[in-house]
Amino acid sequence: MRRSICILLIGICLLPCQAWQITKELEKEVKEKKAAVAKNPKDAPARFDLAITYAYTNNILEGWDTLRKVNELDPNFKNLAFKIYEDKVRQSPSDWKLRFRLAFAYYFNGEKDQAIKELKNVLILDPYNVWAYGYISLINGEMGNVDQAIEYAQKGLKIDTLVAALHLLLAEAYYKKGDQWNGFWERTNALRLKAQGY
Repeated sequence: MRRSICILLIGICLLPCQAWQITKELEKEVKEKKAAVAKNPKDAPARFDLAITYAYTNNILEGWDTLRKVNELDPNFKNLAFKIYEDKVRQSPSDWKLRFRLAFAYYFNGEKDQAIKELKNVLILDPYNVWAYGYISLINGEMGNVDQAIEYAQKGLKIDTLVAALHLLLAEAYYKKGDQWNGFWERTNALRLKAQGY
């Protein structure tokens, strides 16, 4: 048994992977959005824009913190956000980043099915977007659609096995299904990858 586990661990460590990395373009985008917020810290739309940029650049905790501040600044902004981004998506339907923002606008208005639909539109435009897979998994998990949550986390991991957030989503889904072993295994993977900076 111990030998089998050691072989399995060595095999996992040798799996081929892509290792998602932020591009220079995305780094520049984060800097620009942060600068816009620094220039006008009470601007809810600028904070929302930064939060969603964080969401697809592996700055997940910063994204959630920034979104909370949006609601503190303007509790009504969430009602306006999806109207803003519906218009922008109509004007630029092939811009996946606008669709990502629209998905979050739907999500924060409680329209989770619409959010998933919009994230699937992101995947049509950018089939290798691991963050779209991750958020589809997250929302499905919140809705109790555990099998779909597992399916989308696994699809994201087929693209990049080193995304700690996807392993964590998969762990939570397995735990919800009562699969303690796979839940533990995926959580361990997530912690290991996070410690390595993924």
